[in-house]
Amino acid sequence: MRISSMRAVLAAGVVLAASIGVEARAESLTLVTFSGYYPPTLFEDFKKETGIDVNLVETSGNEETMAKMVASGGTGFDLLVVSHPFVEALNKLGMLSEIDHSKLPNLANLYEEASKLSYDPGLQFSVPWAWDTFGLCYRSDLVSKAPTSWGDVLNPSDDLKGKYTMVSDERWFLEPAQLYSGLSINDVSEEALEKIRPLLVNAKKNVLTFDSFTMHTRLISGEINMAAAWDNWCNLAIRENPNVKYVIPKEGTDTVLDVYVMPKKAENKEAAEKFLNFILKPEVQGGLITELLYKVPNRAAMEAHKDIVEKYSPLQIPASDLLKYPMLKDLGADAPRVSKFITEVMSSE
Repeated sequence: MRISSMRAVLAAGVVLAASIGVEARAESLTLVTFSGYYPPTLFEDFKKETGIDVNLVETSGNEETMAKMVASGGTGFDLLVVSHPFVEALNKLGMLSEIDHSKLPNLANLYEEASKLSYDPGLQFSVPWAWDTFGLCYRSDLVSKAPTSWGDVLNPSDDLKGKYTMVSDERWFLEPAQLYSGLSINDVSEEALEKIRPLLVNAKKNVLTFDSFTMHTRLISGEINMAAAWDNWCNLAIRENPNVKYVIPKEGTDTVLDVYVMPKKAENKEAAEKFLNFILKPEVQGGLITELLYKVPNRAAMEAHKDIVEKYSPLQIPASDLLKYPMLKDLGADAPRVSKFITEVMSSE
């Protein structure tokens, strides 16, 4: 009797352990995001609230994230952070799942404008995380005249030569010359590229270096007087040195969004949906404002941090203004030709 009872207990224990194991595996998700692109306690706070573990995979940028998706055939990941042109690219490859808005009631916290942007009207495939513009950060105490044009990058004055940076990201490397020449930021025709080639070659001769990640520290130290940069990087410099200013050149800019997307082959969609709804909480998405000084498309979060917004001019750009600026589109089959063109410019004497 005791033996049979013990066997029953052991059998029940095996079943329970198995069920716990299955549940534990189900209550986790794998997230791919850019290195450090999240509030410090984000994943810890999410686990406290939901019990769900986040397996974090960090990448250096969109290209590495895309490479991981293509190499895996879209398997092994539950959520990705990408910039908006890559939403189009992944969707063209049939790799994205539609977002079930009924599972994300906190979408109501977003600005209305966030659902009207051209890369994904109605947010069918993406959940906005942060948005910004591309412009010029400069040291007002080190330049003889405040920059106003992309021409200040392409044809710099003597006091800027060798004292400014441009970004290495291909599309934003092209953008100053495209806008200065009156071209669309999505015009990469052979004629357009040849028109801007001399401008970029000249800029390459005069720029100190190409820097997409540490330009703010160079501004703070005074190593450079100006940087072509996304506005949140300017905020990081302003935090340390109030002489740093930000301007959108008179020729214009683009609106940049970083977003969450869910792969079609995600294995833990329910956990992923819980995470997406979690990050849309004002106090959670607001962590990007307080910690990283990003503008976020979350109206409730921005309104809750007016004290910080008032300190940084780039944070004060209205959501309605962001609708006025164009957005980069996926280049598709033109991408290799554009990369070849940029390599030629970079290798020019």
